Amino acid sequence: MASAIAAVSLISAVAVWIAAAEARAGAAERLRARGDDFLELYLLHLDEIVRFRFTDSAVAYLAAAVLFASLAVAIRFGPQWSVMATGTLSAAGTSIIAWFGLTKLADGLPLGDWAGYELTAMLQEAAPAWYAPADHLPLIATATGLPLVAVLLAAGHFKTRAEYHPEDADLRW
Repeated sequence: MASAIAAVSLISAVAVWIAAAEARAGAAERLRARGDDFLELYLLHLDEIVRFRFTDSAVAYLAAAVLFASLAVAIRFGPQWSVMATGTLSAAGTSIIAWFGLTKLADGLPLGDWAGYELTAMLQEAAPAWYAPADHLPLIATATGLPLVAVLLAAGHFKTRAEYHPEDADLRW
């Protein structure tokens, strides 16, 4: 399960980076076609929005992929303390991704002027159709998968403890 979450997060990170390039190119082309006097200012503004909307998400999803891949390795080969440490880090990463995702949904954009909203609309129109699922899939996968991983780990731990009763036995997850 942790490997599947890592794979989903990695694929989504790559997809969001690809969508960022396509959306930025499409929105920049529309701005150039308008022939506005403030083109350079709008392009700088566009770069800020692309960083906030796309690049920061992709970096967060890449970090989640690394965390869950390390959790999968720790579960398979590591001692109990490494499973607990990487599980805690994965839970913290999931919380950060959830906070970031909810911030993007609630606030939309940290820039409050009309140009920011207009440029955001241009980016959303220029983004590929598969961008929205790729942007939200890691949040859904981590939010549902992490509790399932915890339940599976606890079940495995109690099963191992029930099979081996010696006090001094090295019990692994």
